[in-house]
Amino acid sequence: MREALRKCRRIEAVQDQLHRRAEAEAARLERALADVDAERRAVLAAMSHEDFAPLMIAAAARRLRGLDAEMARLRAELEAQRARVREAAIRLKLAEGLSEKAGVQARAHDERRALDEALEAAVARSHASFPPA
Repeated sequence: MREALRKCRRIEAVQDQLHRRAEAEAARLERALADVDAERRAVLAAMSHEDFAPLMIAAAARRLRGLDAEMARLRAELEAQRARVREAAIRLKLAEGLSEKAGVQARAHDERRALDEALEAAVARSHASFPPA
């Protein structure tokens, strides 16, 4: 029983680690998306100046198209990562449930074993000396 409990706790620890990694990756993608969005705003703000030459506006427009494509890619990747985070959270909850069940079973096994030992000790004491005849 203790071995099963140890294995379940190890599975739970691994699932927790996987869940934390998935959350960290989602946070990294959110930061990358925010960075690209900030760069996009900066390009748009720079384009709003009237003293830009048409050549500069064309270069800025190309950069905006690239940033928009990058943002679309990051959004899709972020949504996929959020789905992985949800799946990892579900697996973690299942592992926690398994650990809890294994803990309950291990405690019940220990209690049964302790009761068996107490009963055997009581039986052994009662047979130690025979009552007078």
